[in-house]
Amino acid sequence: MMFHLYGLFIGIAIVAGYSIAEKIEPRVKDGAGYVIIAGIVGARIYHVIDFWSYYSLHLNEIFYVWNGGLSIWGALILGSIALWLYFKGRTLKVMGAAATGLPLAQAIGRIGNAVNHEFVNPVLGIPWWGMEAILDLMLFGIIWMCPLKYRIWVYFVGYGLIRYFLNPFRQ
Repeated sequence: MMFHLYGLFIGIAIVAGYSIAEKIEPRVKDGAGYVIIAGIVGARIYHVIDFWSYYSLHLNEIFYVWNGGLSIWGALILGSIALWLYFKGRTLKVMGAAATGLPLAQAIGRIGNAVNHEFVNPVLGIPWWGMEAILDLMLFGIIWMCPLKYRIWVYFVGYGLIRYFLNPFRQ
């Protein structure tokens, strides 16, 4: 079995995000397993759909997660759905807690992109992955200062703006 440093950073990111969310709202631990698994599955599904022109010709590689291929958008979509379903819609406080740890987790995950030599094209002289990590950390600080009930909305707007401005530089 081969060790992948990228996977280690993704694991650290999940633990960091979960730890912050669970400290803010202890109920997070009740559905964490489902949400984390759904997030990972969603990340892979979104990636496969996004690169379907490749995977349609290499169907056997759809399940080769050790070769990379995760998308934060899929993780957010399926993870949010799992959170919503698990808590039966009574999730604003739990989602606010989860949203607090997300940008920190994403910043750590971008370090995984660095070790894989991904997204190295410059944005203002900083590699793309580094610029997103910096902006994610800034978003983490902003969210931390917001009342819990607004954190999920601040996250989605803030991260949406980060990606809106950075995506033209992404290769």
